[in-house]
Amino acid sequence: MVKMASSCLKCGSNQMKIHDPQAKLWECSKCGYTGYIAIEDDNLEKQIKEAKKMEKLSKKIMKGR
Repeated sequence: MVKMASSCLKCGSNQMKIHDPQAKLWECSKCGYTGYIAIEDDNLEKQIKEAKKMEKLSKKIMKGR
């Protein structure tokens, strides 16, 4: 289900507030990113966290070889 939500491009959080209305720049309250936003579904933050976990696990497995 796609829900219109503004999401941080760095961490996927939906905790965004307008930083500069003229430039259409936003600031993330969670990670501090300042820039543009992505309009995505409400699962983006969860997907980013899962991808980071998988990347970390993959590195751990490769390191053990």
